[in-house]
Amino acid sequence: MNPSGAVQPIEKNVILLGAGNAHLVFVKRFGMRPMPGVAVTLVSEYPVIPYSAMVPAQIAGDYTWDEVTVDLVRLCTAVSVRFLADRVVGIDPGGKRVLFADRPPLTYDVLSLGLGSLAVCPASLAGAENSIIMRPMGPFLDKIARLENSLKSNPRPCHLVVVGGGASGCELTLALQRRLGKQAGLRLTLLQSNDRLLPNFPDRAARLFQQELAARGIEVRVNTRVTDGAAGFLILEDGSRLAFDTVLWATHAAPPEVLRESGLALNDGGFLKVRDTLQSEGDDSIFGTGDCVSFISRPDLPKTGVYAVRQGAVLFENVGAYLRERPLAPFRPQRLYLSLLNTSDGEAILRYGPFATKGRWARKLKNWIDRAWIDKFTRFPSMAVPLEAGAEDWQMRCGGCGSKISGDVLSAVLKRLDIPDDPRILLGCRAGEDAAVHRVRPEQFSADPGSLVEVQTIDFFKAFVDDPFLFGRLAALHAVSDLHAMNARPFTALAMVTLPYARGPVQESMLFELLSGALHTFRELGVVLTGGHTTEGSELALGFAVTGHGEEGQLFQKGKLEPGDLLVLTKPIGSGALLAAWMRSACRASWFEKLTQGMLQANAPAATVFARAGVTACTDVTGFGLAGHLLEMLDGSRLSAELTSQRVPLYEGFREVAQSGILSSLQRDNAKAACRVHGDASLPDWLFDPQTSGGLLAGVKPEVVDRTLEQLRAAGFREAAVIGTVRSADQDGRPVIHLR
Repeated sequence: MNPSGAVQPIEKNVILLGAGNAHLVFVKRFGMRPMPGVAVTLVSEYPVIPYSAMVPAQIAGDYTWDEVTVDLVRLCTAVSVRFLADRVVGIDPGGKRVLFADRPPLTYDVLSLGLGSLAVCPASLAGAENSIIMRPMGPFLDKIARLENSLKSNPRPCHLVVVGGGASGCELTLALQRRLGKQAGLRLTLLQSNDRLLPNFPDRAARLFQQELAARGIEVRVNTRVTDGAAGFLILEDGSRLAFDTVLWATHAAPPEVLRESGLALNDGGFLKVRDTLQSEGDDSIFGTGDCVSFISRPDLPKTGVYAVRQGAVLFENVGAYLRERPLAPFRPQRLYLSLLNTSDGEAILRYGPFATKGRWARKLKNWIDRAWIDKFTRFPSMAVPLEAGAEDWQMRCGGCGSKISGDVLSAVLKRLDIPDDPRILLGCRAGEDAAVHRVRPEQFSADPGSLVEVQTIDFFKAFVDDPFLFGRLAALHAVSDLHAMNARPFTALAMVTLPYARGPVQESMLFELLSGALHTFRELGVVLTGGHTTEGSELALGFAVTGHGEEGQLFQKGKLEPGDLLVLTKPIGSGALLAAWMRSACRASWFEKLTQGMLQANAPAATVFARAGVTACTDVTGFGLAGHLLEMLDGSRLSAELTSQRVPLYEGFREVAQSGILSSLQRDNAKAACRVHGDASLPDWLFDPQTSGGLLAGVKPEVVDRTLEQLRAAGFREAAVIGTVRSADQDGRPVIHLR
């Protein structure tokens, strides 16, 4: 029986599309009150999102980027929510699936849409560099920064037109004037299609903004509707043209495109129709919040973040109630709410119902409220808590062959996977046999059949990221790396999978994602998945037994270094500490993104470059760290080496997390080799950091090293570097590493 005792299985999948205010509230509440048996996934195209209420002040220079953004990677890790940074291309309500362009679909039991809205912009200007659309906020702020840099490097007259005189347009216009107003020749014009600014605000609020805009020399044109445009000018409703150098769109909300083809019930404007329970009309399993929805009972409800915040709490309770088949509560929007608009002069306009005023105290209040909101999602301990006492225990699960995944789950996944045919495979996993059968014809594997050798390796580890598709890709790359490090060509792979305890459909979805990720890697490398074994356990794990081929006289070996060889490393070091930081919600999204890009880089092209350079000694840097794997090479060659610390490439963020005391759990064991590293000061942590899907380390002759580095960088290994030199062993004959 399962020795670990009772384990709560995954019974239901909840997917949150979009990282709007309501979904942030849901995620935070889930961290504090997990739903037993429920797995939550947050999907957002961008891993770092600005808080829209603070964006004008950030543009004006009052806040840094970090002060106004929520790092979704850190937040989701802290609350045990899976985060997926990808763009959704479709929703399939019938199949309960969320669709992506380059990865398998996600299946759901409950789907919540918090996709926000888009600013309306003529198609003729949508993709122009001098046309800036307010949403999404991240790319919007990037374009503002590029405009500022362009005006600084090439001073020139610039007519900046802001289209949209609502709250966002007024705030942004004043913020841009403060940021760019010192540029000679800057002219700002604000266009509003209504007969006054801020039509949804009291007259006094509109007058206060009008006065502020006039005081700063900003032209305001009301009753001016833009109908189209082209490069350098806008076409207005009266037929006239307005020339511009840059145009910014802060127009009324338009629905996300993904809703259009979803088959869901939409209103005439294309927004998702929802009932007061936040459930979509016609599909109780789909919820909606924020700007992308229209309430059936309140079609004219303004689209404001204030309502979305309140919706988050209702959403969390209602999703839980729906999964437990209990009554749902209605969302009741407050009749009056507080609005604070930044005027970028140290003051703000406060509006509450019909009341409006302006002052420095209002700006301080806004700063306090906004910072408190951001702090909720950026400053947190780990909030996951044990299951509630009395929660239903999952049945004791069998071990041995009783722990295998059910046959219907496995067969369903195999039917869905696109496993390529290969003439060298007689029987593979599609044949239903218990073993794979290869045709042994040497001429099919090598141009020199007489020197053909078979090379095998095996690798297996538990998941170190929460995305099965990504984990499958990385596990496959890590497994084949041993063959590339020997200049062998991987051919077939057998999978070993452990899935967490879950319902059959949940396991099927996870297994499909996992093996789809592996096949993504294998397909690129010409490797055929021929079979495997599945079992269930307390956590996700994956490994592969890989078989490949090479030529006997052309294999790389660890012990073939020679004095004078230059040590070339193809990838940065630091994945161990950064993954440990990710587990502790201390890894920034930007660090994690660059780490993932590095780990996803296959070592095959580097092996090809090394083979052309006449390399004979090579290894891949993995679990034992740089020092451990280099010492293996030195021991086999009976030589020593000298490393130059400043030349060793490190992943961004490694120094920060290591200095904060976050290191891999394997670091301590790897550091036992410190006695064989000689240096003047304390040894750096990167020497012993274990790598996942790490790079290759090879001995390259000095006369070809420049050409080798050039070819490596052309192959995508931009941080490849010479990190040291091989030299004769020390006087006592024991190979060591000298660090300088």
